[in-house]
Amino acid sequence: MRGPFLTLFTPTYNRAHTLHRVYESILAQTLLKRDGEYLFEWIVVDDGSTDGTDMLIKRWRQESGLPIRYFYQENRGKPHASRKGIEEARGELFLFCDSDDEFLPETFETFHRQWMAFDEEEKHKCGGIGVLCQDQHGRRLGCDYPVEREMVPSLEVVLKWRDIGLGETWAALKTDNLKKAFTIPEEAASLRFIPESFFWSRIVFELQPCSYMLNKVLRIYHRNEEDSVSRDVRSRFPEGFLFESRWFVTRYWRHAWQCPGLYAKHLLKILYYAPKVQRI
Repeated sequence: MRGPFLTLFTPTYNRAHTLHRVYESILAQTLLKRDGEYLFEWIVVDDGSTDGTDMLIKRWRQESGLPIRYFYQENRGKPHASRKGIEEARGELFLFCDSDDEFLPETFETFHRQWMAFDEEEKHKCGGIGVLCQDQHGRRLGCDYPVEREMVPSLEVVLKWRDIGLGETWAALKTDNLKKAFTIPEEAASLRFIPESFFWSRIVFELQPCSYMLNKVLRIYHRNEEDSVSRDVRSRFPEGFLFESRWFVTRYWRHAWQCPGLYAKHLLKILYYAPKVQRI
């Protein structure tokens, strides 16, 4: 039996009160099966919740019959939960979905239709399919991609598009690339938070795939909520941001001439976060 087309992945920690957004988004999908089998799996990695998340997932699995795979671990932080989800993933593409997010009913169908339209060479080159986001009030977050429905080198996206105001975006990424790049270096093993941009940089600068963009809104990003997953992460986890910037300036210095602004930004972040980490 072939594996699923898509792994939907949600790391969670005491988010039973918002996790229903993801579940209800799945139930609303216009395409859930192909050839009689579910085309996706939903992996939930519970990072030590104490709010009954385990029983909630168990009930949903029994009620719906959906392919939900639940893993519990002692609280170690989002990077370790994400690594667990990627290790367990069976899908060809991988879609991160935070425990307070929603997505539109045509999400699975859009990604599946586009991926199936690629020939084998295009699938080999493509590292992911990018789409757009709106907030919970229906307001667009950022602007359109300047190029869509073309294979664009991801390095070019980083170098040329980073300052155009794209804002919050979303992407279904090739699982094989994540299994290679989303590893936690030994020196960061104790960190409870590492910015996801650290791992995206590893994919872009080390694997250098192409990206394929669709100017289509699919994700609903809830912002300005009191207990948002991303709230105050810079002040709570300065050591993670410091680690990311130190890694960037020491590992990707050969690209400094291509992206002097980005390189300088990481140098400034080192100067900013280093004193904060020393005070911890």
